[in-house]
Amino acid sequence: MESINFIGVEPENLINEIVSKVKESLLTDLEKTFKEKEPKRYLSADDICERFGVSKPTIHEWRKRGILKSYKLGSRVYYRLDEIENAMIVND
Repeated sequence: MESINFIGVEPENLINEIVSKVKESLLTDLEKTFKEKEPKRYLSADDICERFGVSKPTIHEWRKRGILKSYKLGSRVYYRLDEIENAMIVND
């Protein structure tokens, strides 16, 4: 059987390397697509005060200035934890 070298690589090794890289890429894409997303956590103003050591007037000011977005459920107001954390990172 005759062996052909492609840039010093055996065809079988080249095929195995290509297959390995394609599998790796597909697995990465599948993990991103089907990865369970963490549920969004909502905090009340009291929760934020306790967790981050800020006052309710500060939270209200952040909301007025557009730093935090509020979400209403009936008469209650909530804030998303991930948005609070992102605001802290951006303004850090």
